[in-house]
Amino acid sequence: MVLTEPEIVKKAASGDRSAFRQLVETHQRFVYAVAVRVLHNVHEAEDATQETFIRLWKNLNNYRAEIKLSTWLYRIVTNICLDMLKSANNKRNRMTEDDTKAANLFAQHADEAIHLRDLTMAVEEAAAQLPPVQKIIFVLRDLQGLSPQEVSRIMETSEEKIKSNLYHARVAIGKYLKQHYQIQNTAEL
Repeated sequence: MVLTEPEIVKKAASGDRSAFRQLVETHQRFVYAVAVRVLHNVHEAEDATQETFIRLWKNLNNYRAEIKLSTWLYRIVTNICLDMLKSANNKRNRMTEDDTKAANLFAQHADEAIHLRDLTMAVEEAAAQLPPVQKIIFVLRDLQGLSPQEVSRIMETSEEKIKSNLYHARVAIGKYLKQHYQIQNTAEL
């Protein structure tokens, strides 16, 4: 019999480590992907991912089944990333090219991969200049593909504020790309 996710959460909350391991294995990739895109540092993203699952373990008894676990995890990881971005150690090393290659899987064709890598790096560099809240909203909506409603629930704010922040983030990224990379048609991104 296959258990539903709320049933697995309930087992994990009662101390079942194999159930918790199953939750980690199911969700660790997307948690890490969010952290990498927000923090631009694979080591800090690993720390944020680990901290996300530590907080999940400690707070499983607070989980409400009417909320998708992935939504709750997005909220946890974005809070951790915000804390890390706001911390005194804000002067972090940006991702090296090797880290970027490890963090991103590109198309098999070399010229497409190079173009995609360069474009991705340019967008991520532009996103790194955004204020933390705009950066997280941009990552969740445009890079992770969440709906405005999902981002609103994760960020615990109105859809209007999400849309406004996303608009300003996109405008700022477009200006940055035009200024630094001579990319004129940012609508195709």
